[in-house]
Amino acid sequence: MPLRFFKLSRLQRKVLLVISVIVIVPMLVAGWLASEWVSISFEKRLEQWIIDAARANQNWLQAYQNDAVILGRVLADDPAYLNQVERSPEEAMPPAIQRISQELGINLIQIYTPDRKLVYSSLPVQVNALWERGQTAAVLKVVTRQQTMLAAVGITVIPRRGEPRYYLVLGSLLGQDFTDELAQLTGLKARLYYREGKNYYDLFSSPGEIVTLKHLPAAALSRLEKNKKPYYSLEAENGQFRGLYTPIVDPTGRVEAIMFSGLERRGVQEVLTNRIALFLWISLLGVIIGGLAGLLLSRLVVRPLEYLRNGVMQLAGQNFKANVPITSDDELGDLAKAFNAMATSLREARDEQAQRFQKDKLTAMGELSVALAHEIRNPIGIINTSAALLDKPGYAPEKKAELTRMIREESLRVANLVQDFLQMSRHRQPSFAVIDPAQPLECALELALAGAASVKAHRDFQHRDAKIKADAGLLQQAWGNIFTNALQAISDREGEFWLRSGVDDGRVFLSIEDNGPGVPAEIMPRLFEPFFTTKEQGTGLGLALAYTLVEANGGRLEALPPQRHGARFVMWFPVVEVAA
Repeated sequence: MPLRFFKLSRLQRKVLLVISVIVIVPMLVAGWLASEWVSISFEKRLEQWIIDAARANQNWLQAYQNDAVILGRVLADDPAYLNQVERSPEEAMPPAIQRISQELGINLIQIYTPDRKLVYSSLPVQVNALWERGQTAAVLKVVTRQQTMLAAVGITVIPRRGEPRYYLVLGSLLGQDFTDELAQLTGLKARLYYREGKNYYDLFSSPGEIVTLKHLPAAALSRLEKNKKPYYSLEAENGQFRGLYTPIVDPTGRVEAIMFSGLERRGVQEVLTNRIALFLWISLLGVIIGGLAGLLLSRLVVRPLEYLRNGVMQLAGQNFKANVPITSDDELGDLAKAFNAMATSLREARDEQAQRFQKDKLTAMGELSVALAHEIRNPIGIINTSAALLDKPGYAPEKKAELTRMIREESLRVANLVQDFLQMSRHRQPSFAVIDPAQPLECALELALAGAASVKAHRDFQHRDAKIKADAGLLQQAWGNIFTNALQAISDREGEFWLRSGVDDGRVFLSIEDNGPGVPAEIMPRLFEPFFTTKEQGTGLGLALAYTLVEANGGRLEALPPQRHGARFVMWFPVVEVAA
């Protein structure tokens, strides 16, 4: 199970944990309450069962004594029986009385004189300890044929009124078969402790050995002897049983024996009454139920979501052939159908876009070719015409020199045009470094103003120590193109440049504004298009090249409305370092 848990997806593990917690925590609380209720309830039922069974055992024992007492009283009230005893004690039990006693289960009949001298006994038994004066019932230890047994007897005085002349003792011998019979009757372990002096002894639990009742607390023994009330113990008989100790009380109120009825501590009842064990079983059941519920839910709900997640990842990786299996006809199934439909639509849109892009690329190449051909055609025409005129005789040397100069200038113009075009389309890879953003601007400005001493530059740099990551050489070239355009715009007036910088929302901006005629609003969106120019001798590649170089360095070049009245260009770069 633990290895299988780690093989699940992250979402499946989360669902399994959440469901397990949702199920297990209430299950633990309910398990503790249930274990408390079940253990207490079952313990009470066991206790009540043991008490009822012990009462049956007690009644069974006292039935022997009650029968003996009743028969003894019947015989003691018969004057003829008294005369028979006095005339011949050994014939005091005629056959008729013996039959009655046998039917009542009475097998011991003895007659004693007032000084407790035995004058008749139906069985050859020896009573080790006689009854006390005034007792009418007792449990006595007897020895018959070298076997120690107990006898439940009833003692009757003859005659019942007046001076005692004899004691009639009627009873039943109790052996191991008696306790076995009680165990079969109630299903509980039965033990009978007879009294001898202040102690109580058990003859039957260990054959050939007399066991003393020692494991009862003093308070429990006092409860049995003084209060004559039963004592229930969960750790009876040295912790082997849960059971009830019942005092056997004679009519005089003397405790003559203690009967134990108990249930051995083992089996299912120990689990049902042990709160910790019951709680652990219920908790284990809760963990199993929570785990199974989490696995089932992860299979039913999370598995379709996992299919959908895999499809989305494939779609994000430009795999427009991704397809999600439809495993159900519910909301998750509808979601899978919608995803498959979306993937199909994106695939079709991608194919259509690729076709449109190919068309647009061919169109752009055509437009670019037309623009480049237009820019090259004029210089080539001038060169051809000048070369043709040079071939004609009769031209003055001054005219030839002028034609040669025009050929050289137009050839240089074509070369510069081709160089700018190649640089725009294949600029070198930037060599990034952490630099001060104003450094390329200052270098480009210094070169631009080298031949224009009348131009004034006003600086307001507020970017402090913010740094950017860029290629200083490429940015200097971009600024150089912008300054060249600005100088061409203010060629017929005293020029001024306003340079500003600052930091805004994690980005550095640098702006230049001139005092030239400015850029009309209608042509501002086309300023960075290749070959777009408003100058007669312009190529239309300067600003396009500057735009390309700024983008290659991770920045953005914008043409914004002026704050004064000239043209304003702004470069934006992300801040990568701010010095303390």
